[in-house]
Amino acid sequence: MKHGGDGPPIIKMAVHRKHDIVGIIVVVLCVLAYASFRSEFRLRERMPASFFDASHVPKERMAAEEKAARAYWKCAVEQIQWKYGYAHRLPDEPPEEFAVTVEDAGATAHDAALRSRYWIRLRALWNESGIWHEKYEWSPISLKESLQSAGQWLERHMRNISGYS
Repeated sequence: MKHGGDGPPIIKMAVHRKHDIVGIIVVVLCVLAYASFRSEFRLRERMPASFFDASHVPKERMAAEEKAARAYWKCAVEQIQWKYGYAHRLPDEPPEEFAVTVEDAGATAHDAALRSRYWIRLRALWNESGIWHEKYEWSPISLKESLQSAGQWLERHMRNISGYS
């Protein structure tokens, strides 16, 4: 039996096995990395033009009203999206988190009618895709959910193969 210049076949197999193991580790790491990222929708930081309707505002109140609109949009970005999220239904009445400070909104901060009007406007815009952007981020929760799902899939298939129900 001729072996050639590369050594006995067992050594060749061992070298190939090392590459197989490295390949398997790389594939597993890639799958884990993929499973630990997820896309999430976030409200855009920039207030959409349709959130502030200047057509019904007297000129002398325009600056104050726009300041209030920006403050309510900022509140939606910083508070509301975390509580309700993309594609969730917003309640009819504004939650207590939908509030602005005097520093952000000026004298209109405590105007209940203005707060209600911007809540209605936010509800009208909430499901428009243009106010959201998709963001990919690493998430241990996503990794955990992916591993749990893979474990359940494997368990289900192993039960089918072994005949246990």
